[in-house]
Amino acid sequence: MTKSLSARVAWAERLGFAWLLLATPLLPACLVDPDQRCGTHQILQGAACACEAGYGLSGTQCVACAANEVGSLEGCECAAGYGRTDPALPCTPTAALGLACSADADCTDPLYGYCAAPDQGGYCTHADCASSADCSNDYSCNQRGTRSFCQRPPTGYGDACESSADCAGFEASYCESLSAHACLLSGCKSNPSICPGDWACCDIPLLGNSLCLPHSELSGGNCPGGGTLVPGGN
Repeated sequence: MTKSLSARVAWAERLGFAWLLLATPLLPACLVDPDQRCGTHQILQGAACACEAGYGLSGTQCVACAANEVGSLEGCECAAGYGRTDPALPCTPTAALGLACSADADCTDPLYGYCAAPDQGGYCTHADCASSADCSNDYSCNQRGTRSFCQRPPTGYGDACESSADCAGFEASYCESLSAHACLLSGCKSNPSICPGDWACCDIPLLGNSLCLPHSELSGGNCPGGGTLVPGGN
């Protein structure tokens, strides 16, 4: 699955900031011995310290990742093709996540035994989520109905584009070509419920459009580009 725009942007923005922090007095070793500038399980990348492969950032320390995990700025997360519905659980294969279905009986993996939207191209997913932290693979927790479930992101979301023609055929059919150059889900101002899971609907006058965005794209709960939150979104 293509990594979502939010994940790619958040990673890029926080990467520079977090590694800059690791190069400051938060890691005294970087200032004491020029031959040992970085801490335990850290390596020097350019002028900053980064975690070694197989380690994730936790505070200012690099911690070892478990099986089927990769390091990230959030600590250790499941590698591609693996997921979990609770941070305390091990990462397991997610081949059953997103499989086509028309009823729960079609979803044989107990972890992803719920058939979401069976009348609209149903897919197997995890039900009864409390938040998006319970979801895997960029799915987000939709709590609008009688039963919460992990909703998949819009098809095409975050794919590179130069015009909306590049996004044709996707649910995320609008190309934000001003800065992100990525396919996004738009038109939520008139119907915020089209936004998946707990995503927010932002009306952005600069673009002349309204966009569904994950909360990681918001800054302090505020929409980017001077946009405003649309009531009825999450």
